[in-house]
Amino acid sequence: MKEKKSNDAHAFHLQIREIYRLHVMEGVCVSDLVRKIGLSRSSIYRAISTFEVSNPLESSMMKKHSKDIKPEDYQKLLDEISSLKKKLSEERLRADFYQEMVSFGKDVYGIDLKKVGTK
Repeated sequence: MKEKKSNDAHAFHLQIREIYRLHVMEGVCVSDLVRKIGLSRSSIYRAISTFEVSNPLESSMMKKHSKDIKPEDYQKLLDEISSLKKKLSEERLRADFYQEMVSFGKDVYGIDLKKVGTK
């Protein structure tokens, strides 16, 4: 039962995001949204205001980039995301290596490197 409520909430959130995106970024008027989505005018306005309140950063970014987003911008973002994921995996590997070195030093030499240098 909880899974169904979670799925319904997720679907509702996606619908609100889509309504906001269509209205702000695509410039679709509320009357067209009413016809396209099948909700009442007040529900459309409520969805727009709900999205703005619950996602202030995302809504401001959507307003700022409403018409000046180009396909190249999406590609730049995808490239940046992939480079950040690569850097994250390298840093996780570095952290794992550090933890292994600390445990190796403790096992072999009896030195707890986590406590060295701390008072």
